[in-house]
Amino acid sequence: MKRWLGLCLPSRLRPGRVLQRRRFHYDHDPNPRVESVEVVCASSGSITVDLHNVTRHAPSTPLVLYIPPFSPIPGTRPPVPRFLRPYPTAVINYRWSAPAPTRQSSSDAGAERHDFTTPLQWPTPLHDTLAGYTWLLENLRPPDTARRDVYVYSSHAGASIATSLALTESHHHEPMAVRGLVAWNGIYNWSMFLPDHKVNKPSSARSKKLPPPPEEGSALHGLQTRMPELFRAPVDLLDPFASPSLFFQTAGMTAPSSFTRAAAMSSFIDKLSSVTAGVRPSDILDLAGGGGSAFPAPRRSALIFPPRKSTLKLPPTLLLHDSPPTETAARRTRRTGTSSSSLLSSLSSSSASPPRRRRKVAGHTFETQAAELAGLMRRSLEKLEFKTRLEWDEDFDEAAESGRRVTIVDAGENEGLELGEQGQEAVREWLEDRIRL
Repeated sequence: MKRWLGLCLPSRLRPGRVLQRRRFHYDHDPNPRVESVEVVCASSGSITVDLHNVTRHAPSTPLVLYIPPFSPIPGTRPPVPRFLRPYPTAVINYRWSAPAPTRQSSSDAGAERHDFTTPLQWPTPLHDTLAGYTWLLENLRPPDTARRDVYVYSSHAGASIATSLALTESHHHEPMAVRGLVAWNGIYNWSMFLPDHKVNKPSSARSKKLPPPPEEGSALHGLQTRMPELFRAPVDLLDPFASPSLFFQTAGMTAPSSFTRAAAMSSFIDKLSSVTAGVRPSDILDLAGGGGSAFPAPRRSALIFPPRKSTLKLPPTLLLHDSPPTETAARRTRRTGTSSSSLLSSLSSSSASPPRRRRKVAGHTFETQAAELAGLMRRSLEKLEFKTRLEWDEDFDEAAESGRRVTIVDAGENEGLELGEQGQEAVREWLEDRIRL
C-alpha cells in the first residue's frame, strides 16, 4: 500500500496544516448534519470527503466508510444508503471515468503539448481513496490511547477499491484501522471478464459448451462494457488493488492486448497486421497455427496474504450478491417466511456446516465473484491465522470460524444500485453486532 501513497501524497497530512476547505450543509431533515471537506491529492487536483453526522458522535464511535459504487458526478453529494444513516459515516468521492476527448482545435499548440489534465482512469480512483482515507486517519483519530474501528461498505465497481483498502489497511495494532468490510455485487477479480479466464471456458475437457456471458442489460454486463473507460489497458485488470482476489493467488493468464479478445487471438491479429503484400498464403497459415502455443498461459498459484511479517489481519467480511437469474424464483420461494431476527444466519452460505451441496452456477456472475474471494480469504485464515491456534486449542473449529469471519449472503433479486430489503436487513444485523451507539 505504501507504493500507492507515494504517488498521490507527498507527505503525511497533519491536522495543523490547512489543506482543505470546510463547507457545512444542512438537509431538509434538521437531524442529519453533513460537512464536506476538500482534500488535495498532490498535483492530481482534489476530491471531497463528506462527513455525515460525524460530529454528533464521540470520537471513539466506530466510523463507517462509504465508497460509492461509481465515481460521483462532480459537484454532487451521493446519498448514503438508509442502513448506514444511524452511524457516523464518511463518503470518499473518488474520480474514475473515461479520459477526456482529445482537443480538436490546434490554435493553441503549446497548451496541447502541455496538457496537465489528471487522467481519471485506473489507478486514479485508488489514489483518491487513499488520500481521503489518510485524511480521515489524521483528523478523526481518537485522542490518547482510545481506539476507533472503521467499517467499509461499497458495491459494484467501488467494491473493488473498498476491498483492497480493507485488506491492506486492517492493521490490528493501530488505534484506528479497518475492522470490517461489507460489499454487495462487488467485482473482486476483473480478469473474470477476459475470455482467457477459466470461468469463461467449458467446465470440463469433454464439454464444448461455453458458459453463458453476463446477461445483456444486467449490472454485470454494464460493468463489462465500461472496462475500456475505467482502465487504460487490460493489464490493469491484473493489478491486485483493482482485483483484490489476486492478493491471494496469481491470475493464471497473461494480459491480452484487448479487453474482448483472447491473448492468442490478439497475438495472431497483431502478427497478421504486420504481413506485407508479398507474403505467401502458407506463411499466413503458419501464423495461425502458432498463434498461442509459443507462450503458454502461466499456471495459477497461491500467494501468502497477509504477508507473514506484516501487522495485517483479515477483517470480518460480509459479501452480498444478487441471485443468479436462473435461480431467483426458486430461492425466493424457498425463503418465504424467514424471520428477520435470523435473516443473516439463514441467508449466509458458510463452508462450516452446509446442509446440502449448493448447485454450482455456471458462468460469470456476482455470486461467482463473491464465492472466489470468500474461498480465498477462508483458505488464508485456515492456513495462516488459525494454524497457530490449532496447536493449543484442540476444540477450535477452523471451518466454522472461517465461515463466520467471511460470510456470503444471497441478497435476492435487486434492481439498479439500491440494495433491497432482504440485503439491507442482513447488513443492518451484521453492523449492529459490531457497532454499539
